[in-house]
Amino acid sequence: LKLTYQAGAARAYFYVVTIASRSDGGAASSQAVRSFNEWWEELDIAEIYLLYMAGGIYWGTCYGTYCRRAKLEIPESDYLLVSTYHVDEDKKKGFEATWSDQARLAQRQPGYEWTKTFKAIDWSESPFHYITFRMWNESSSYLRMVQFDPTWKELVKRLKEVCAGQQDTVYRILVDDSVKRMIE
Repeated sequence: LKLTYQAGAARAYFYVVTIASRSDGGAASSQAVRSFNEWWEELDIAEIYLLYMAGGIYWGTCYGTYCRRAKLEIPESDYLLVSTYHVDEDKKKGFEATWSDQARLAQRQPGYEWTKTFKAIDWSESPFHYITFRMWNESSSYLRMVQFDPTWKELVKRLKEVCAGQQDTVYRILVDDSVKRMIE
């Protein structure tokens, strides 16, 4: 099987090269096609399946590469940081001012996508008073800012002074049925 396949593959390559290199029209091409058909008919079922498998691997690799490149062209953000804050009512203004400074700093960082913050309507009954959703393209973008930016560290200290409690949680997107718009 191995020797027959190698000889058959060499003949198939020869026929393809012959067809591609000849420019004398249909006569030589039809001869090459007839020779290829004769070679194909000599193959047994195992060799045919092997050729089908090789073709499938080749085209699967091409399709997989195409899909991977499409994802790289349109990257999707996957690092959603959710922060909840407990704030005393008399410190609301100070919290909002400090939080706004943090938000402006985050907006200037590489990898930042967007932020949405919500404030509780019923202050006394809510398990938290503010909730913030902040999307980053990847965790390293957020961690770079948190670990190495001295301004961020100072703002965190100021936020702790006006905030009774804070909890951060990271989420990954499981299902996204939102409408995606590409602006070009």
